[in-house]
Amino acid sequence: MTGRREGGRPRVLVAEHDRPTRAGLGSVLGRGGFEVAGEAVDLQAAVAMAAAERPDVALVAAELPGGGLEATRQIAARVARTRIVVLTGRPRAEEVVDAFLAGAVGYLGRDISPGRLPAVLKAVLAGEVALPRGHARHLVEALRRRDARRSELSARADAVLTNREWEVLNMVADGVPTGEIARRLGISDVTARRHISSMLAKLGVADRAGAAALLRPRESG
Repeated sequence: MTGRREGGRPRVLVAEHDRPTRAGLGSVLGRGGFEVAGEAVDLQAAVAMAAAERPDVALVAAELPGGGLEATRQIAARVARTRIVVLTGRPRAEEVVDAFLAGAVGYLGRDISPGRLPAVLKAVLAGEVALPRGHARHLVEALRRRDARRSELSARADAVLTNREWEVLNMVADGVPTGEIARRLGISDVTARRHISSMLAKLGVADRAGAAALLRPRESG
């Protein structure tokens, strides 16, 4: 069975590693008119279950083992019909951008009122996006900043970066440390360092400061 049963309740995949939180979400969703299509405790299980069940919504913890945002990317790529909402214990403005670029249509803090969650998910199914209050402006500004950075760098360098290397470059330019880059992308520190090294080599700079400096003229006007 995939998607919503004819005339039935919307189906939700809950990808959350914490058992009490999963149980609480399941109870809230059930009372709010949803059916839990399945539960996953890590990246691989979340992607596999999304592909098999094709739920209407996937509620994915940002802190999911293996990487919640990486799970979001893979689910979005494999099951385009599923609306993905990232749930986090620590809402952060920078992570909002990463979540939406990964394919999410919502980003919520775990402190959301249980009574509001079903209504928010129903709004998402109706085509709306879900964001913490005050984060929409940051999302728009950050996306504009990233686009301007890409245009500036493309005009000043011949390097052709992969999409992942662009993600890494933007985080390097924002001063994000390697460990945090790895966490946001759902990869190991070793893999993050490999992406950074590849990006630096393509740009022809010696270090992170050199890469960030390539973007500085645009930002200073």
